[in-house]
Amino acid sequence: MTKIGIIRCQESATKMDGRCAGWNCFPAIRNKTGYMDEYDTIELVGFDTCGGCPGKNNVSKVVNVGNDLKKHGAEVIHLGTCMTMFCPNKDMISEALKEQVGIEVKDFTHGGPDGKRVPVDENGKPIMWSPPQPPPKE
Repeated sequence: MTKIGIIRCQESATKMDGRCAGWNCFPAIRNKTGYMDEYDTIELVGFDTCGGCPGKNNVSKVVNVGNDLKKHGAEVIHLGTCMTMFCPNKDMISEALKEQVGIEVKDFTHGGPDGKRVPVDENGKPIMWSPPQPPPKE
């Protein structure tokens, strides 16, 4: 059994349209789809936000979250698909968690709109998908 923690984007969790409460992360864990398909069994030990945008290299909030997840048994932390796709500080956050918390960090929790893994370029950066567009106004 692999004990995982998930850190997701606070902005998408609380402020963006269609607030996210893990609507896609939890089914990915339950069904072992998306980026959860590599695990035989999963125990989710925690699901939290990053603590808000860190600004000038201040990653203390997300490091505190990472330490709490590790204290509760996390062996690996997944950065939510929302963070992996849209957070401009994702690389800085990932490095801080690895270095200051001393835990394995993986990108993504669930796949894209089609449920499949998000395509990445040759540098491992996600290739953005186009969100569904509303019908044109007449």
